[in-house]
Amino acid sequence: MSRAKWGDRLPHLAVQPDRTERWVIDGQVSTLASPAPVGALSDDRGAEPQTWSQVPGSAYEPKARLAAMDADGIDCSVLYPSAAGVSGEAISAIKDLELQIECARVYNDWIIDVWTATSPRFVPQAILPTGSVEAATAEARRAVSRGHKGVIMPAQPSQVNPASPHLYKSEWDALWVTLQELDVPVCFHAGSAPSVMFEISPAYDTAGARAFDNVRQAAGSAALINGMVLSGILYRFPRLQPVFAGSAIDYVPFGLEALDHQWERQRLAENEGFAERPSAIFRRQCYVTTWKEKVGLRNRKYIGVDRILWQSEFPRASSTYPETARMIDHNFAEVPQPDRDAILWRNAARLYKLTI
Repeated sequence: MSRAKWGDRLPHLAVQPDRTERWVIDGQVSTLASPAPVGALSDDRGAEPQTWSQVPGSAYEPKARLAAMDADGIDCSVLYPSAAGVSGEAISAIKDLELQIECARVYNDWIIDVWTATSPRFVPQAILPTGSVEAATAEARRAVSRGHKGVIMPAQPSQVNPASPHLYKSEWDALWVTLQELDVPVCFHAGSAPSVMFEISPAYDTAGARAFDNVRQAAGSAALINGMVLSGILYRFPRLQPVFAGSAIDYVPFGLEALDHQWERQRLAENEGFAERPSAIFRRQCYVTTWKEKVGLRNRKYIGVDRILWQSEFPRASSTYPETARMIDHNFAEVPQPDRDAILWRNAARLYKLTI
């Protein structure tokens, strides 16, 4: 990006008064408690790096990342952003739409030109400039034409940037139409929308707050799933494929049962023209992720084995790294091999059109 054009409005690291380093984007200092949340790579998972020099190379350098994947038994990695926000929300928050679009384009090109050029084991996903539906739609087309296999966006764009319509408004229909046409998933990572999460009590200490944050992010995804179904988006766009990453799966059966109950009690098929049972819509289109919980029979049957993806959440503190093999053996101990294969790799290979 042009420093002559943008100056200090460019995303950059800046030393703060307490001598820590934080990202500054368009003059706004990041609220993240670290220049890069990479707790899984720290001896103390509760301690995040406070300067860039403390961030291990496997967090941002492709060859070092491949070495970490090899050590942990990971064949392929579907890429999500970090400093840009888990769903690109730090970029979408930029008020200047031209700057927002250029930042998204540069990030997306970097993923293709550096990461996927290094290895086909990296599965690229593009962040979208959601300050404008038109800009998001245009960037989705451009990024997929360059090789991106999915797109990522904040769960509530209007909360991130007031210029954005609410996610459930019809203004986003142009994007949903395009994503159906491109046949790529749209991914929402848990934690990108505080409005759908419980508040963290000020009574928690630092460690307690961090632990509760992981819990509330997963619960927030359950709320988003309900919203996507009840808003009618998935009913109107039956080939749209949302992925609720970082979601965990134990919350999902409860959410779907509640949706089905309300669908029956409120007679939505008769009164609202909502002819399909919510759980059926979910099983037709949606994906959720698991990594930290036991994959029980009820979850598999109610959610659908073909709707569950496994994730390592690397390099965040809640990641299975560097004990992925042990945690899979524990969490999948009672899972038949066909179901295990589907969740661990077959579903992702189908969704992202990977040749493995």
